[in-house]
Amino acid sequence: MNSASEMIGSNSLQEEVIDYLELSIYSAAEHIDDVESIIRCFFGVYERYDKIPAVRRFKEEIKPIRTRLSGFANAIKHRQSRIRLLHCDFEHGGHRICLHGFFIEEFKDGACSPSPIFHSGNQKVISVTSFAWSVLIYIYSISNSLCSLLNALNIVETYMVEYNKNDLLAKCVVGLVRLPLYSFDDIHPFHATRVIMRFQSSKLIDSGLYGSLSRRWSKSSKGGFNRIIHGYEGDGVTRKFNLNPPNALSLEHWD
Repeated sequence: MNSASEMIGSNSLQEEVIDYLELSIYSAAEHIDDVESIIRCFFGVYERYDKIPAVRRFKEEIKPIRTRLSGFANAIKHRQSRIRLLHCDFEHGGHRICLHGFFIEEFKDGACSPSPIFHSGNQKVISVTSFAWSVLIYIYSISNSLCSLLNALNIVETYMVEYNKNDLLAKCVVGLVRLPLYSFDDIHPFHATRVIMRFQSSKLIDSGLYGSLSRRWSKSSKGGFNRIIHGYEGDGVTRKFNLNPPNALSLEHWD
C-alpha cells in the first residue's frame, strides 16, 4: 500500500497482519518453554538446575525480550487486549511511503486506549518491521545461547550454528531486508545486535521499496508526516477511543 488511506478498505489485509503478529508473539513465547524443557531433560526430576551458574547466565541473556513477549501474550490471552495497527503517510527523499506500527489495546476508564502497561510514557507505537526483526533475532539468540549452555555443561563438545539459503530463518531474513527499516517509539534491535549478511545476488533482496536494504533512506533529505490512521474497531457500545500517534521515528541505515 502506498498510502494510509488505502488501508481503510483493506480489512482482510489488516486482519492478516494482526494474525501474523499474534502468531509471532505466541510462537516466540512458546519457544521459551520449549528451550527450558530441553534444558530440563539433562537434569534429575528434583534437581535445582536453575541454581547452576551457566543456567542462570542463560536465563539472564534471554530475559529482556522474554519479558516483553510473555507480557504481550498474557495480555492478549487473559486481559482481553487486542493488537491494533497504526498507519501513517511519510514523505522523504522524494518518496511517499506508508509506515506501519501497532500497539496493545486495553479498555481503561471508559475508553479503548493503548495499554498503560506497555505504552506508558513515550513508548506509544511499535514498528511492525522492527518488532519482526526483534523476534527473529531473539529466536537466533536463544538457540545460540542454548548451544553455549550445553557446551558449558559439557553436554556437547563443540557447537556452531550455521544456516544456508534454504533454511526458514534465512528466508525470513530475506523477507525482512526487503521491507523498510525503521522504528517508532521502540528501539530497533540493530542498536543492540550486530547483523552481518552476505547475498550472492542483490536481486534477491531488491523489493523496490524505499527504505529497504537495497534502496536505503537518504541521509540528507527532510521528512514529513501526513495522514495517520488508527486501527480501532467499534463494537457498537464503546464511544471513546484515545488516539495514539507515535512520538518518534527512527530511520535505520544499514551501513
